[in-house]
Amino acid sequence: MSKNTLVPQVEIQQQPIHPISFKKKSVADAYLWAFPLGLIGLHRFYLGQKYLGIAYLFSGGFFGVGWLHDLLFMPSIVNHANRCAAIPPTKKRYNVFEAYMLCLNPAGIFGLHQFYLGRSGFGMTYCFTVGLFGVGWISDIIRMPKLVADANKRAMEIEANPDAAKQQQPKKIDDAYVLWVFGFFGLHHFYLGNTEFGLAYLFTMGMGGVGWLIDFFRMPVLIARANNPNPSPLKHLDDAYILTFPFGVLGLQHFYLGRRGWGTIYALTFGLLGFGFLIDLIRMPFLVRQVNESLLENQNLVTVAIDSNYNTNNQYIPGPSVNGPNIPYQASTAIVDDKRAIIDNRNAPINYPPRDSYPPPPPPFTSNNAGPPPAYESKVDIR
Repeated sequence: MSKNTLVPQVEIQQQPIHPISFKKKSVADAYLWAFPLGLIGLHRFYLGQKYLGIAYLFSGGFFGVGWLHDLLFMPSIVNHANRCAAIPPTKKRYNVFEAYMLCLNPAGIFGLHQFYLGRSGFGMTYCFTVGLFGVGWISDIIRMPKLVADANKRAMEIEANPDAAKQQQPKKIDDAYVLWVFGFFGLHHFYLGNTEFGLAYLFTMGMGGVGWLIDFFRMPVLIARANNPNPSPLKHLDDAYILTFPFGVLGLQHFYLGRRGWGTIYALTFGLLGFGFLIDLIRMPFLVRQVNESLLENQNLVTVAIDSNYNTNNQYIPGPSVNGPNIPYQASTAIVDDKRAIIDNRNAPINYPPRDSYPPPPPPFTSNNAGPPPAYESKVDIR
């Protein structure tokens, strides 16, 4: 074959690859579902818009207005549904207009928009409290753009890193304040992960209202503690005082500090007939400091026990720890004072300590050495 021979080039046309195979919805089928059963949202269910279908079901097609709108703009609605179905679930974004449609209908007060935004916890709370008795629902109307922006940000994080879906979402201060409105049931503490405080508030009506009012001012501090990736096991003085007044006679502050014995005594004697409760109001800083010092000491002992299983090269040595958590830490002393040997009788051999236990001998003195150590140098010039 000569050099001037042309090699024919074949153009390969790449077919478009659809990430998701789906069946396109038909405008005719959508019209059949919409008339006359569109008032209960059957055409929305057909288009895969289940949340809008539920909204139509509870509101009669938004009192007929949404149904008439859909009849007029059905081709555009079907095309939009087909475009959304072609998008992978991880790339789908939430829409403010749809969120408002789900919120501003009778089902919205039961948290339909919260389920749409992936906030199932708030959705269940709205279901059982009728939108936090309407207060949470009204606040959501005001802050809906922020809720949608947060949901889209979360979706983009999951798209970039799928493992982010398993991570706990950071707590929001606006959500905490919405739940604080009915915080005398402990809702904001349950939201922040403080189950013990949530139960205490639930059975004491927010510590008699005192703890509920104080939480309004210390909410930023509670949010910071809940979002701390490395929470501290130490006790907090403000938490201890909230549990002390006015129900400290039940020993709640002692149970919080881990002093279950004292908590039981207070519960049975009504706070030592009130005297122990009054004294705790004065000595609470001392009690919290004492408990925290004990926690730090135990933590240091555990750290020492773990480190004792590692040699100087940071290699793990299997076996029981030399310094257990219940044994006070003692520095190892391998210094042998003398070469005393135990002689049982004249015929018994003399057992000296192992050679490795002796300190290494000093280097031999040679003429190349610089001389005696500085501590032994003579301060008198003999010349």
